[in-house]
Amino acid sequence: MTLDAIALWLGYGVMIVAGATMVLAMLVVAGLVINAKIGLIGKYLKFNHDLKTLRATMRQLEAEGKVSKSTGVKP
Repeated sequence: MTLDAIALWLGYGVMIVAGATMVLAMLVVAGLVINAKIGLIGKYLKFNHDLKTLRATMRQLEAEGKVSKSTGVKP
């Protein structure tokens, strides 16, 4: 094996490792961006669900006469 062949194999190895590192870095960045977007959407959906649940519970309590609509306390 000549010195040129060794240099060629080392060059290919470095390029493969660098390419794999770049692809991994891009995937990590894309994952973080997607996670940030999903996190915001998830927070909105959880808030919306909690609000709907609270409203339904309050309507049920009002129907049962346990709370007053105007004051929110037991009459």
